[in-house]
Amino acid sequence: MKRTLYIAAGGSCTGLGVIGIFVPGLPTTVFLMAASYFFARSSPRLNRWLMEHPRLGPFLKSAGNRELTLRSKVASLVAMWTGIGLSAWALSSTGMAVPAALVALGMIGSGVILFYIRTASPDRS
Repeated sequence: MKRTLYIAAGGSCTGLGVIGIFVPGLPTTVFLMAASYFFARSSPRLNRWLMEHPRLGPFLKSAGNRELTLRSKVASLVAMWTGIGLSAWALSSTGMAVPAALVALGMIGSGVILFYIRTASPDRS
């Protein structure tokens, strides 16, 4: 029973991860990491398939290595700051505290992307 539930959860997470490739704001890597977690505990064959998949595997490998390509870093920062800017603008009527908090959190996130996540060579992801 537990194995079946883990396989179902892994399949659901894989589906959400694939949707996340195309839908802005829906994370891809987080769902694929959860899928790998569930598959590793229920079906080594499905986990191997996920890790070796030509489109999905690179998301997991780069997350496991804590690295992004320069292109991915730039895209992440642009998407993040676009979202922060739009959110701060939409919430500007609430006063300055919420937009200031958004910017502060954005600076922390930018620091993580720039200084904690390694820059991978383009051919590795």
